[in-house]
Amino acid sequence: MDDLLDRLDEAWDGESGFLGKLRSGEFDPDAGEAYVALLSRIPPIGETVEARLVQLIWFAPMFIEWQLERAAKNEGELKQLTRIATQVHEAVSDILGIP
Repeated sequence: MDDLLDRLDEAWDGESGFLGKLRSGEFDPDAGEAYVALLSRIPPIGETVEARLVQLIWFAPMFIEWQLERAAKNEGELKQLTRIATQVHEAVSDILGIP
């Protein structure tokens, strides 16, 4: 679990992480695909959960959507980033569940 938390934390790194780059207005499609794959490795949340895990994933779907217009340089990138945003939202919903 520590490796997973480290990789989720790295996704927010401003220089190399998918979410960190988006914050700077840079869309990296390959890093986006890798982030979606990383989220798919997280097992569904049971009765016991590490708070840091939730902190690192729950905000990501909203954050990506807020960055769509800013980070995508053209229509093709906007489509790719929108698809990744949808996949991240679905992955986090699968992990946390829908109330």
